[in-house]
Amino acid sequence: MSVTDISSVSCPLSRSERDALFDALRYYRNQLQDAWSDETIHESFRSASGEQAPASRGQCGVSSAWLVERLRADDRSLKLSYCYGDVLSTVDDTPVLPRHCWVEIGDEDDPGRLVVDLTGDQAESLRDYPVLCLPHDELRRDLRTEYRVTYVRLDPEGLRNDLVQPRLGILKRRLRAGI
Repeated sequence: MSVTDISSVSCPLSRSERDALFDALRYYRNQLQDAWSDETIHESFRSASGEQAPASRGQCGVSSAWLVERLRADDRSLKLSYCYGDVLSTVDDTPVLPRHCWVEIGDEDDPGRLVVDLTGDQAESLRDYPVLCLPHDELRRDLRTEYRVTYVRLDPEGLRNDLVQPRLGILKRRLRAGI
């Protein structure tokens, strides 16, 4: 499977399909990271001058919206959701990453649906996962983390009307310019 062809991906994934998707996602993360800027960050997550923060901080919405468009272009049959909610510890239900955005592939009620997060490394407990692509039930079991849609779940068509669109336009221009 090539970086831009994920048409054979289904949930749950075989090991080879997951590996191929993961390789594509790492490539996408590298592209996005080069294009992130103060213009693409969500305004409530801007860092104070001199403050140390992960490059991905505040880039979750725009990156997830871009990824939904990218994946949709690769395969229109994928069941994609742009999700906005909280990432919680399943140990004590405390927020690991509140007010976060990510992508899900599969039916929302399927415990094997894929959670795809290109900016989870904003949270200390996910620092080792700048690219995360795991079934929801494995995240709960192995990482003791739950991605809970608390606020919004949008399909690709609904995402076209989301407030992230102006920043997404900036991100896409920066990507096309090779910034």
